[in-house]
Amino acid sequence: MPRCVVLASSLLLMGCGGDSESLCDSPLSVPSYTMRFSQGLDNFSEDQYQQLRLDSLEVLDTINAVAVSSAAPPEASKLAIKVNTFVGAMDDADWDVSIALLTNEAVEAASVLGTVETLSQANTIDAYVISQCGLPSTLAPIVGPADTLPSPSIPSPTQTDPPVSPPNDESEAREAGRLVASVYNLTLSDNDMVCLGSELSDIVDVSGANANLAQYQGQFQKAFDACNINFSVPVE
Repeated sequence: MPRCVVLASSLLLMGCGGDSESLCDSPLSVPSYTMRFSQGLDNFSEDQYQQLRLDSLEVLDTINAVAVSSAAPPEASKLAIKVNTFVGAMDDADWDVSIALLTNEAVEAASVLGTVETLSQANTIDAYVISQCGLPSTLAPIVGPADTLPSPSIPSPTQTDPPVSPPNDESEAREAGRLVASVYNLTLSDNDMVCLGSELSDIVDVSGANANLAQYQGQFQKAFDACNINFSVPVE
């Protein structure tokens, strides 16, 4: 796939085609990629350096393909600049995170990618990709008569000690609800976040492989309604 060049001074992207085939090629989810930076650049271990490079270039291709598409959301060019800045800083460090951590440019670029604002931009891009290509291939395949909607990825802590207590279902539900609330820029109570996360884990994905964005995201409305949260999930 050809690399796009971001011209920061004019916010224009050159050199990539905007055809739907190239847009739908990437198996990576842009929101999942940006969420990996929520704990900072030092969250990446040495054995992840090469994969980080490959994923960054793959995601940049996807974002650039969206940015040059017809009716592209304005978030695409903004996020392309952020990812391109990070890629440039990491290129200077030969994609060695231990070296990159010593430079303000790389640390700041990674920090920007881990913000709620960036996650919101990434979700807008993901929604556009889904509307053009169908559901992303990163969703778990249906292995039985029904499959639940995939839970949002929650970055794992850096602590490597084995767990000393069983998983806390309420805590996991709270974090899932908190993540979904941040995606839609909602301020929810602790109880609402726990309820939302619990309800989302039980929703069955019946949209099918060829579902459009409205059919897929509309299923999340059931969780908000069940928790009496006055919010309408955007489907356009």
